[in-house]
Amino acid sequence: MMAAIDEVRAARATLAGLAHDRHPQLVELIATDGPLDALARLADRNLPSALLRVLPDGATGGHLREQAAAVPRQAARAGARVVIPQDDEWPARLPDLATAPGRGAVLCLWVRSNPPHTVSDVLGRAVAVVGARAATSYGMHVAGQLGADLAGAGWSVVSTGGLGVDAAALRGALAAGGTAVAVLPSGVDRPHPHANTDLLEQVAREGMLVSPWPPATRLTRARYIATAALVAALTAGTVLVEAGGRSRALTVVRHAIELGRPTMVVPGPVTSVLSDGAHQTLRAHSQARLVRGSTDVLADLTTPPTATSPAA
Repeated sequence: MMAAIDEVRAARATLAGLAHDRHPQLVELIATDGPLDALARLADRNLPSALLRVLPDGATGGHLREQAAAVPRQAARAGARVVIPQDDEWPARLPDLATAPGRGAVLCLWVRSNPPHTVSDVLGRAVAVVGARAATSYGMHVAGQLGADLAGAGWSVVSTGGLGVDAAALRGALAAGGTAVAVLPSGVDRPHPHANTDLLEQVAREGMLVSPWPPATRLTRARYIATAALVAALTAGTVLVEAGGRSRALTVVRHAIELGRPTMVVPGPVTSVLSDGAHQTLRAHSQARLVRGSTDVLADLTTPPTATSPAA
């Protein structure tokens, strides 16, 4: 049984590297045939040409099989482990992402943590705090305080690990002795952004780094969007702290709303362009809740609003 699970783990990890942009036909193949048979068909090139385009240039069946065999060594080099749906620690909320519009099931999670926390335990009580990268002092203060207060209340604090609000929330959680989780749009051995390397290494030591992408994977726009959806799916709710009208953080919020998760927004000055996205979220979505701090957040996580459609 262990050997069979390890084979599935290796197949999922290898396929995750090929499905880096959520190639819809490949996702469908994996769902239909299962990861072992899907990988075998790719290796044997027993598939339509459109699907074979996911293979790297010059890749052979032998190359794919070698990649699968190398997964345990790859994980060891990165100081990580591969978690799959067959594991007891697979996050309970994550299957929701498979049925979300335009998304597909997550094949595996690469996880770095020390000591090796159980993913399901860490993310069982988890809330996302996201927002502007070029945050104001107000936004940084609010995010840091939220991170500390939520951690103090026993919640894991989750973000993308990006600059500004996301980093401030993680720092607040760590300063309070709580659990910080960064869900990366890159491999767990390639912290992004580079400016936050020290913070993300601290998160790996004291909390958890998570990525659906294999080690050495670089950031792309498609991977960021997929990671935003993952942040929303892994958490019980999302808090938005400062966001301009075109902020990437709004992608996390949009996915949280689509998944029916409690979505909370900290208001800012009406004169600040960095609050435009936050205020527009409150106006456009009746299920988005205005929150003033952790007390409001915890109340909404306990009794989420029931509205499911945008305000007219």
